[in-house]
Amino acid sequence: MTTASPLVLRGRGDAVLRFTGAAVVLGRADGEHHIPLEAIESVHPEGRSVEIELIALADAEPVVYRVEDVSEAAATAFADAVEATLPDEVVDVDGSALVTHRPPAAPAPRDHRTKLLAAGIAVPVVALDVFLGVAGRLEYALTFWIAFVVTAVGGLLAGDMGRDLYRMWRLPRYGITVTAESWHKAYGSWVYRYRDTTGVLHTYKTRSALASKELSYDPRDPKVAIHHEGVPARCGMAFITLLGCGMAGGGLFGIGWLVLEALKG
Repeated sequence: MTTASPLVLRGRGDAVLRFTGAAVVLGRADGEHHIPLEAIESVHPEGRSVEIELIALADAEPVVYRVEDVSEAAATAFADAVEATLPDEVVDVDGSALVTHRPPAAPAPRDHRTKLLAAGIAVPVVALDVFLGVAGRLEYALTFWIAFVVTAVGGLLAGDMGRDLYRMWRLPRYGITVTAESWHKAYGSWVYRYRDTTGVLHTYKTRSALASKELSYDPRDPKVAIHHEGVPARCGMAFITLLGCGMAGGGLFGIGWLVLEALKG
């Protein structure tokens, strides 16, 4: 009798789910999670995603691993294969305690990449400024730096606020929510600590000071987290995002106008 080859699901980002017949192995940005069959309550295919629900003790919230953007047919086949091998009797254990975690290998130093990126931005910016001074007038070259700073500040505001708004929408729905405990204060921010489902400790910084705070983190990258804000705070963040977009757009418009005036001579 022949057996099927081990199933592999490749999902969004770097998520890779493998079923070897004896365990399910989930690989993602935070490392490799080895999930024995004895820790699994059930496996649910939902369209182009798969959810692995672990066994939980009474009155405890079960831990769920989710992999998205996979083949629908592969998701169904994966769930059926794992369900067919699960033990007939579910043992009353904490499934998350049976999961073992192997952290990712240390990334190679990126100092050279940072330098290349900085050079890749600085060289065309300086070249454009020189062009404005030579082809246009000296005041064009000076005004360019004002427009460039406005563009850069606006882009940073829009990028940071927009990213946090997106996380506030996505992570409470698709992430894992935990209670983080206040640890200490550093450089005007309060530092909170929380552990992911594998027991790895992470920190989170925010301006508000509370004994504890609810955080939602990305199960694919547990160090990425966000705390819950009310509607007024979100409206303020949305306003800053729009303001940043306006600043960036206005700065780019100013740079474009300077270039056109310099080309006219």
